[in-house]
Amino acid sequence: MSPPISSFSKLSITQRMQSPRGHRRGHYSGKGKGKAPARDDDPSSSDASDDDNSEEEPEEGHEEGTNVSWSGRLFALDHCRQHGTRYAFQISYAEVRRYSIRISTTDDGSPTCSCNEEPTCRHVTWLLEQLSRTRADIGDASPVTPYEQIFSMGLDTLCDELHWELREGTDSDTEETTWQLKKDYSASAVPRQTRGMIKERMKTVRDIMATLSSYATDDFRPDIFDAPDEFSMDDPFTLGDLEATLARILIKDDDIFHQFNALVPRNARATDYFRKMGLKAQHTFVRLDTYSEFGPAAAGQQYDIIWCAQELVDIANAISENVTERQPLSPSSREEAAKSLVSILRIVVKDRNYDAYQNSQWPRRRPHAEPQIERNLYERLIATQSRANPAGGNFVLKALLDLPEAQPFVDDLEEILRVLKTIGWGPAPKAYTDKLSAIIAQLKRGSGPSTSLSAAETGREPASSMEALAAAQHGKRPASSMERKVKRMK
Repeated sequence: MSPPISSFSKLSITQRMQSPRGHRRGHYSGKGKGKAPARDDDPSSSDASDDDNSEEEPEEGHEEGTNVSWSGRLFALDHCRQHGTRYAFQISYAEVRRYSIRISTTDDGSPTCSCNEEPTCRHVTWLLEQLSRTRADIGDASPVTPYEQIFSMGLDTLCDELHWELREGTDSDTEETTWQLKKDYSASAVPRQTRGMIKERMKTVRDIMATLSSYATDDFRPDIFDAPDEFSMDDPFTLGDLEATLARILIKDDDIFHQFNALVPRNARATDYFRKMGLKAQHTFVRLDTYSEFGPAAAGQQYDIIWCAQELVDIANAISENVTERQPLSPSSREEAAKSLVSILRIVVKDRNYDAYQNSQWPRRRPHAEPQIERNLYERLIATQSRANPAGGNFVLKALLDLPEAQPFVDDLEEILRVLKTIGWGPAPKAYTDKLSAIIAQLKRGSGPSTSLSAAETGREPASSMEALAAAQHGKRPASSMERKVKRMK
């Protein structure tokens, strides 16, 4: 591991809060925070005079349970990695020192620093660089000295532009500042502004912002996110559009992005996505009902059986794809995905096996020889084995294959299977009920459903879970029980 000081280019010290001196000093937490009280050789405030004889409060000793004094020392984790059986952590460390810079009408309005470095110290150079980031509104004339620049703007305006703290009165000298050493992600040695990385960032930003809205990620602000090649890295401000402005800030600013990413973690986003996809399916059914009963004038569009079936297939596929793409996922997130899938299947099987237009109140002209699969949602998605079935005979089942977290919904799946087997008109194909039976059996055994499903498709007895997994990875069929016995005899 390289020395901690080598990572300082990626770290910055930021102000966290103010607290009275009466609080215990040297508080240390796992986030790299540390108090930064004044040192004996540094003025404690920009308002303190050089000949201030006030005494510093004595140090309150070491952190309880340690032999190390954390006073004025800052720690942060730069990065960590695993080397074989070892875990390596790169720690960065810094100490805070305070210096007082004065700018007044004396000394030609030039800054003076308490460090007494000659000719111009680095502290004054840094302060002048910060002042240069502001614009003084004094007409055509430019300020000759830093004092005139500050005077023309006003100290409160200056602090507001630079996000500095402005204290009032000398009583504020009794306050201390808590600092934190944190990683500056924008200082990464690897450039982030490649087109591919911007697209990936846009995908995550869309997911975060959708979680904080009422929309699913796929439907959130397509005008912003569906054309990443047209995204501009220029001024993020968009007049009258808070979401567009925030989206551009999150895409461009690493520090703000990482704060939001921590605030809305990936598993929370996944759980919300699967929940909203279930709600989207419910809304799809409502649109079909409105259209079939009152017509396109009331529904606003042609939300017929064909549209509804394709929409439900797309929702099930999107859930399945997101289960894979968002890995690793927590069990609760995967269970939410299974819950939405089972809910969709239950409604189609138990509540949608009828002629959708039987109670229509609008003058719909039925096409000549209109097939039942264009009037019955269950028929289109499950009962038919024709090419018109958009699910290809695997509606929802394919998405459930890799979700052992569907185990809490076994009773629902068994009820669905019972209904499928007792439907007299338009029964489900045997291949479909066999696959569902295999999934249920595997869930009852407490492991993934894929092994039993493959057995249902081939008619063979399932091999052990480990053998089936290895076989699947190598593209081979699981060994039969007789083959295993012969192998053991050899």
